[in-house]
Amino acid sequence: MGLGFLTWGEGMSKKSTRAKKEEKARRAQEVRRAKLLRRLPWYIVGVAGVGLISAFLFIGVSSGGGGGGSSASAAFPAGYEPPAIGEQDAPVEFVLWEDFQCPFCGRFNLQTLPQLRQQYVDTGKVKFVWRNFVNYGTESQDAAVAAYCAGEQEMFWEYHDTLFRNQSGVNQGAFSKNNLKGFADELGLERAAFDTCLDGVSFDAVVAADKQLGRGEFKVNGTPTFFINGLRVVGAQPTADFVSIIEDALSRSAQ
Repeated sequence: MGLGFLTWGEGMSKKSTRAKKEEKARRAQEVRRAKLLRRLPWYIVGVAGVGLISAFLFIGVSSGGGGGGSSASAAFPAGYEPPAIGEQDAPVEFVLWEDFQCPFCGRFNLQTLPQLRQQYVDTGKVKFVWRNFVNYGTESQDAAVAAYCAGEQEMFWEYHDTLFRNQSGVNQGAFSKNNLKGFADELGLERAAFDTCLDGVSFDAVVAADKQLGRGEFKVNGTPTFFINGLRVVGAQPTADFVSIIEDALSRSAQ
């Protein structure tokens, strides 16, 4: 054996070691590939599932027909608090972003909300908070302002219920100002104060600010959209679904 050369045995030993390393690397690569292939169908199902869930959550939601028509500067008055019903420190906050002309909002408020209010508001478990997302034009804007005007006389939620009971098409006159004033009479509101409020502009900025807040911070783009302790739920889902979400939120808040 000369300097710098390998004997036949030493050469075979080096080749054998290299071959073993290459074989080990090849097998490791095959194992990784096999694991990836096993996971791939579940990944595909998962992606499809996300799509199905998104589609489910958007059942029963209206995008509306436009901006809402107020040119008032979007700003809340100092100290403003949105209309709410329920205990202030209730463990679950249920925020409703809605339009009084939205048909899916009507379905939710006539069929689902009364049950939820009885089951959870009366027991101090949930606080409901109203937010306007005016989407259907002039009558939606006027109805939103009228509800706030009723709220000045401590009758927001009664007027809210009256509006949803009287839905009749979109911008077909159901929420004309004359009808809105008639609803005030039905509820025994003081008409002079109500009329002055409705015919003025005191709440136009609040309605505009609500929509700006909804679009900007909360990414609301259709009605109804709800947030239950921060969890977004879109559309007029079955009552049982809301009960399940609320119960889960109550369970989490208790932990």
